[in-house]
Amino acid sequence: MIMAQEQGIAKVDLHYITNAVMMGNSLYSNNWEKGVMYLTNINLWFSVGNGWETIPLKNITMIGREPTSSIKTKAQRATGASDVLIIDYVKESHLVEGTNVSSTALLAGNESIINTLKNYLQPMCGSSQKSQSLSDIDKKLLYLLYTGVTDFQKLGFLIGVDADTLTNSFKNLKDQQLCDNGGALTNTGLKKLQEIM
Repeated sequence: MIMAQEQGIAKVDLHYITNAVMMGNSLYSNNWEKGVMYLTNINLWFSVGNGWETIPLKNITMIGREPTSSIKTKAQRATGASDVLIIDYVKESHLVEGTNVSSTALLAGNESIINTLKNYLQPMCGSSQKSQSLSDIDKKLLYLLYTGVTDFQKLGFLIGVDADTLTNSFKNLKDQQLCDNGGALTNTGLKKLQEIM
């Protein structure tokens, strides 16, 4: 087996938090680092203190989740940049050997750098923007379908949305093959649910 050679693609000066503490859509971390990020064909490298932290590209589960206004505001206050790229990835758990935990990295910089990075990373990590963005409504719907609630009126009431919004959300879940026509979750849907819970 031939190991792929790691090749540099881009080097960017940015602000970042490689392991952000987030609950739902709220950011609790404020430990922004200012440093260099290298993008290679295999890893994202972040200069941290005197060393480096890496996120293997194969561990990235989602790129470019929409940052909330509170995250943008916190980033703006801490770094002066309001454009934020959210990268969700999995890493080895320090608590339970052999298991992975979901983690989130935040990159803050000017709009053109953030957009360029996003456009570069999405195809490299095998995820297009469409197939990865689940709105809060989609996530709630996915969870409720998982619990067995499939009645449209109940779903609309529990999520607090109108029929059109619910229909679009259901279509989005089906398009991403997270559930079938009857609302039963697929293996992909179950995996996705574990990531977001």
